[in-house]
This record gives sequence, C-alpha cells and structure tokens, in this order.
Amino acid sequence: MTVESLLRQAEALTPDERRELAARLLEVDGGSEDPPLTEAQATELRRRIADSDANPGSGIPWEVVYEESLKRVRS
Repeated sequence: MTVESLLRQAEALTPDERRELAARLLEVDGGSEDPPLTEAQATELRRRIADSDANPGSGIPWEVVYEESLKRVRS
C-alpha cells in the first residue's frame, strides 16, 4: 500500500470521515507536538510580538472579532 493509494481511498470518504482519519493519524504520530517553526515563521512571530508589546492598544478584542465574523457569515 502506497501513500498515493491511501490518498485516493481517503478522497472517497465523507468530510466527517476525513476529519476523523486526520485526527487519528495525528494520534499515531504523537499529535501533541507542533512542528518546529521555520526561521521565517520565527522571525515573523518575533516581529509581531515586538509590535504588540510596543502598541498594546492596537489589537482588536476577541469579542469584537467574533461579532464581526458572525455579521459577515449571516449576510
């Protein structure tokens, strides 16, 4: 059995079955550890943290983001 044949079989699954398969594959792999960041990702993360530290009032509260997203979905 090859990865390609497994992928072809996975494509025949329903979306719910594919989500379950993905979750179970992550369990087999340990799932709890995040993959390491690339250097570009780490650099961007440091930049964003520094920007947030320098401008603490510039963020948008989660409640506002959530409400705005609901408005977009409903319209």
